[in-house]
Amino acid sequence: MMIKNQQVKISRGYRLKPETHKLIRSLQDLTRNDADEVLNASCMMYLSFVAGKNFEAGNQKTNSEKHKIKIK
Repeated sequence: MMIKNQQVKISRGYRLKPETHKLIRSLQDLTRNDADEVLNASCMMYLSFVAGKNFEAGNQKTNSEKHKIKIK
């Protein structure tokens, strides 16, 4: 029998629009991952996108540098 490594999840009680829930569900169905994995990957991709846009626009500091966020 295989035991899955359980992580402790902290509920924050964020309220999302119904459209956002539908998008999350669609991504879960496509990737076969849970909501946490989908949201984490989506946020990281969006952060990379925004940081890259700010850098391309000629700003000296990207959002990741301003907020001391490291993008892997």
